[in-house]
Amino acid sequence: MNRLRDILGSLQGRNAVFFGGYALYLVFSFTAFHSATLTSVSPEIGHGGNVVFSACAMGARTVVCLIVALVAWKLAAAGRLAAPRPLEWTLTIVSGAAALAGLLVLAMVVSVADAVDSSKLMVWLGVSGALLGVGDMLVTLLWARFSATLDLRQVYLYVTLCNGASLVLYFLATQLPAGAVLPLAVVLFLAAALASQRSLALRGEEDAGWSFDAAAFKSVVRDLWHPVLGTAILCFMGGLMLQISGQQDIPLGEFQQTSLWASAAAIIFLLVPALIVRKPLNLTRVYSVALPLSAAGFLLLPLIWNAAGGIVNAFAQVGAMVAALILWCMIADAAHRTRLSPVLLFSTVMIVTNLAQLAGTLVGFLNADTFRQGDLTLTTVALVSVYLLLMAAIVLFRNRGVAMSDAAAHNDEMPPESDRAITPEEALAKRCTELSDSYRFTPRENDIFFLLAQGYTMPAISERLFVSENTVKSHVKRIYQKLGIHSRSELLDLVNEAGE
Repeated sequence: MNRLRDILGSLQGRNAVFFGGYALYLVFSFTAFHSATLTSVSPEIGHGGNVVFSACAMGARTVVCLIVALVAWKLAAAGRLAAPRPLEWTLTIVSGAAALAGLLVLAMVVSVADAVDSSKLMVWLGVSGALLGVGDMLVTLLWARFSATLDLRQVYLYVTLCNGASLVLYFLATQLPAGAVLPLAVVLFLAAALASQRSLALRGEEDAGWSFDAAAFKSVVRDLWHPVLGTAILCFMGGLMLQISGQQDIPLGEFQQTSLWASAAAIIFLLVPALIVRKPLNLTRVYSVALPLSAAGFLLLPLIWNAAGGIVNAFAQVGAMVAALILWCMIADAAHRTRLSPVLLFSTVMIVTNLAQLAGTLVGFLNADTFRQGDLTLTTVALVSVYLLLMAAIVLFRNRGVAMSDAAAHNDEMPPESDRAITPEEALAKRCTELSDSYRFTPRENDIFFLLAQGYTMPAISERLFVSENTVKSHVKRIYQKLGIHSRSELLDLVNEAGE
């Protein structure tokens, strides 16, 4: 509790704006995309309308990410990564205009739903979802950029606490009358967008100096592709589950309460180790929470179907939520330590996860009629889903993130290499140790060499080792001299060649 009081006491200035604004944004996201709260204000919209709305939103988010990633890549190649304040305000205004237009179209659909042909409703629901998806993704990328200015423990605690606070606010929102949902969504989005701008205005030096280094980018891709793949699988299964679990047969209020309680339990589970354990966070281990949750949902699918207020679907959705939360922190940490453009990193990863969720939603919706309790097809889907989750587990637990010193500290507890597969971080540590011994690095040079091989920039190494940046530069210069190289890319090539 003392740690929690310290964290809450540190919420001042930009951190307080981030905490409050991001929590409001998550409430908007829950209301608009993770439940049928927005579209449930009109019974005529129905389950098909909800799917059209959600699918168009996911498609629009994917397109926005693709465009932003391409633009960020071109700017990176040209060496122009700093976004001027007018451009940031332009993006905020565009996102606000798109979201407001989407909510206005949805309000129009609701007002004429009982008098207009359902096919025309679907078209306008798609337009509304697409506009809201555009606005949502632009604001998401602004929050992603701010998240990258925080260190790993900060971003993990703040994002987790924001998710917890947003669940409380979302619960209160579900108690409001149906007529208040759309106005509330407008207020939530505008408040979140303005808070993201205020956070960037208070960002200070942490948001300066984003760069692009091809070698560092390759290193980050090598580190993150495992958790990205695992999260994509969970997003696909979450989208699939939302359709085949027969959510439309469950009262919305009952479904919301089940999801809220399941999400709250997961957030508490994530917070406890971060508040108690003072060692550096090991996100690979925290990731393990997502897999049992989702696997339990799929295993229960053939047995209880829609019982207990949609608990099966809640398990799957919470598993995907936890995986996405941890992946968010991993990307923010990668950008923070390497100074790579967070907009480029986040938009690239979100293309994959949004496409996976969209694919799961469409596959589940188009085949919903073939799934019935007790059917062989249903049981097969459940078993195949568990198999895919186990495959994801194999991938995820091979993820990087363990420092060389941590690997050495656990050598005595680990089985012999002949009895187990060597993880990528252990292989990297082994190659670095061999090179360090060959070139007679000092202990400090050894530490810096390993961090350079992981993709850390000199400012990030300075922060991690609690030494000045000039000291790091001096050590790096001596490392380069001993290795007979002149750049980081040559260092990474040398480390990779050592493993061949």
